[in-house]
Amino acid sequence: MRSGKLRNKATIYIPSTVTNEWGEVEQSYTELNTYHCSALTKPRREYEESDSVVSKTEYDLRFRYYSELTTLPRNAYIILKGMTLEITSIANVMLRDREIQMICEERS
Repeated sequence: MRSGKLRNKATIYIPSTVTNEWGEVEQSYTELNTYHCSALTKPRREYEESDSVVSKTEYDLRFRYYSELTTLPRNAYIILKGMTLEITSIANVMLRDREIQMICEERS
């Protein structure tokens, strides 16, 4: 992967648990880190919702290989240019430990 393609900055948030003053466990999100990535958009599908057509866009994000990115929890999310993206899949490209590919959808 060429460094010139990594033009975007993506901040990844992972779930964490916090105990409040009454001893209750609450779920919150903690910032894991900010990584440089390349981003491609792919219009994927349209469907009707209450008499209007909704279009979903898929994002193909590519990162340099970091081991912490391969083990992200299922409900982690990404902030990219002000958009909140839900991670649908994570792959180690060609199993070479050089590049991570994440397929994401924008949260609504």
